[in-house]
Amino acid sequence: MKKSAFTLIELLVVIVIIAILAGIALPVFSKVLEKGKATTCANNLRQLGIGSAAYLSDNDDRMFSSTPTEPWPQTLQAKYVPTWKVFKSPFDKRDDNSVTPPVSYGINVNILTPVAAAGGTAFDGNASKLAAPSQLIYMAPNIDPAQTTVVFLLKTSIDKVSVAEPVVTPPLTKAQYRGTHTNRSQINALYADTHIASITYSEFATTKTPEGLLRWKPLGQ
Repeated sequence: MKKSAFTLIELLVVIVIIAILAGIALPVFSKVLEKGKATTCANNLRQLGIGSAAYLSDNDDRMFSSTPTEPWPQTLQAKYVPTWKVFKSPFDKRDDNSVTPPVSYGINVNILTPVAAAGGTAFDGNASKLAAPSQLIYMAPNIDPAQTTVVFLLKTSIDKVSVAEPVVTPPLTKAQYRGTHTNRSQINALYADTHIASITYSEFATTKTPEGLLRWKPLGQ
């Protein structure tokens, strides 16, 4: 009997077809993977928002201490957030460490460390006095906008030693507009009323318009 076998040309054709299908599927898979990370990031922020609301309820609506000896992640995790994993964004590639776990999110610097306004009353740390919590960014991924890839800023120690808290500060120029997902054009933000929104990073970073100021500053600053 004559034995049948694949010819070299047939094998090459199959390999080419597989390569073409892989080339088509890979971008789709990458988008699905990125969307999953973005969803996890939003869920992390949601848990941090719920934990923050519970903390405020227990502390007469007073915000966290901003002293280096009491980092806000440690304060929040001790009672209100079940695991340190919530503090790490899925886009954050730093290694986990039981002593100094990565913290990927930062609190709006204008809320955490308010500065007195010239001719006005500064926010005094009482969250009940926020004039427009649904329009004020409270927390977001704390990335370095000057980098060409997603790089997160700072580490926060859990042993009350040596580090300042991470804070969110918007970039200064449009050339620095970078997000965490959707080709770095989008970023998740937790607002002071605990709702989550995925917005463009340019919108997140803008501070020169009334809308931008409202996103970043409590009334009176």
